[in-house]
Amino acid sequence: MIRASQEVETVIATNDSRPSSGWILAGAITLLALADAALHFALDFVLFGGNLIGSGQPSGPPPSPPPGAAYGSGPPAGPPPMPFPLPLNQLFLLNAIGYVVLVAAFWLAPRCLGTWSWLVNVALIVYSAASIGGWIMVGMPNPSGLGYLSKAIEVVLIVLLVVHASRMLRARGAGAALSSGQPAA
Repeated sequence: MIRASQEVETVIATNDSRPSSGWILAGAITLLALADAALHFALDFVLFGGNLIGSGQPSGPPPSPPPGAAYGSGPPAGPPPMPFPLPLNQLFLLNAIGYVVLVAAFWLAPRCLGTWSWLVNVALIVYSAASIGGWIMVGMPNPSGLGYLSKAIEVVLIVLLVVHASRMLRARGAGAALSSGQPAA
């Protein structure tokens, strides 16, 4: 992942002469975060039939045993999944809302936080990492291929956020050096 981050940073650094490179990176971060929000929102419909708030039980009757098998036969169940503070359907909805809020903060941070706006990048990195951690805790499910797609988006998002934050911190350091009269490195 570090090598991929370095390669992405190299590609972005070569585009620094174009004023649009910062917008391209910020746009890619925005699109990835909103795509992951849409995937988590879609999971509420795929897994829970659109039940956004409620019990979080999958819709429909429980699955029947395979032909020839009786209930209770088969290998013993593994350890119970780690309990979450809310049902999964509500966590998916909150995850989607969280990404939308963080994207808004990402765009408002330069105006509101100034040189500290890189903190929103850190918040997005932690949020994405927590989403990956939660997915691992529930056993890495992959309904309709959306689990792996969501995690791939989050990994790329984390890499782009690291690149974006490092560029912001470098620019902040260069600005501080210029304001103190020292040459920038």
